[in-house]
Amino acid sequence: MGLDKVVHIGMYATFAFLCIWGYRDQFVSKGKPYRTKALIITAVISILYGGLTELIQEYLVPTRTGDKFDFVADSIGTLLGISVFGIFFRKKK
Repeated sequence: MGLDKVVHIGMYATFAFLCIWGYRDQFVSKGKPYRTKALIITAVISILYGGLTELIQEYLVPTRTGDKFDFVADSIGTLLGISVFGIFFRKKK
């Protein structure tokens, strides 16, 4: 794995973590259905954003090319960011 893929993973882990940060109070206080919905919405937004940026690079920016492995790295980063958030904001029993 190249350094550029590690950078993509780090950027999207941060992006997903910050996207779900707005849900932090409700994430802890509301029930499991709310937490699941918040996680899914964050994952969908982040993964779609990663895919969209790769498509824009491929088809609309003449000096850039899209890379499917960048998209995979973006998706891995998204899941990593959501996982880290889940660890830190898990509801205490």
